[in-house]
Amino acid sequence: MYEIEYTPQAVEDLKFFKKHEQNQILDAIGVQLRYEPTVETRNRKQMRSNSIAD
Repeated sequence: MYEIEYTPQAVEDLKFFKKHEQNQILDAIGVQLRYEPTVETRNRKQMRSNSIAD
């Protein structure tokens, strides 16, 4: 099992959403990424590098 850590910016970005939407997002992240986060599925794609984020 993997541990999911959120950056302060990610936590700040979540504040844009209503509370129930925040819970839905966090629940989906937990379901999708807690086990085998590197395996591609229909709902999960491999991230590409991003020059802006570097």
